[in-house]
Amino acid sequence: MLVSDEYPWAKLLKEYAMYCAVGCFNVAIFAALYLFFNNYNSWTPYVETVAWATSFLISSVQAYALHRWITFESDSEIRSSFAKLMTVYGVLWAASTATFHIMFEIIGISQFVSWVITTSAFGFLTFLALRFYAFPLPDGRVTRKERLDAFRERRRA
Repeated sequence: MLVSDEYPWAKLLKEYAMYCAVGCFNVAIFAALYLFFNNYNSWTPYVETVAWATSFLISSVQAYALHRWITFESDSEIRSSFAKLMTVYGVLWAASTATFHIMFEIIGISQFVSWVITTSAFGFLTFLALRFYAFPLPDGRVTRKERLDAFRERRRA
């Protein structure tokens, strides 16, 4: 079930707002990587599509850390949650890359518009998949303050 007494709409919407805030930073990194690869990729006739795919994969690793620690405050086991996140991102990578390719290379929609539409279209689906599959509620939660306190304690030791 999407919402319950233990996970009310207010909590879902708060996490989605945090997901969007963290997502803005993730998208900025993704955009910077995309522009870099788009300008320096000369080994393929599909420069924009390869730049999209490569940037998506690299920024996924960075997004994992931020979503685990900030968005969902997850206590999920790292290997398991990373594998699940990469499964979600892998499916979305394939679908979004195909969508971008169709919009830009086949239909002829501008590169920027294709990028914005594709990035936006997969956002909420990604949030739901991450919350309920990669970082499920039963795995527990560690607040940002608790995580920071534990880090400080390890540094003192």
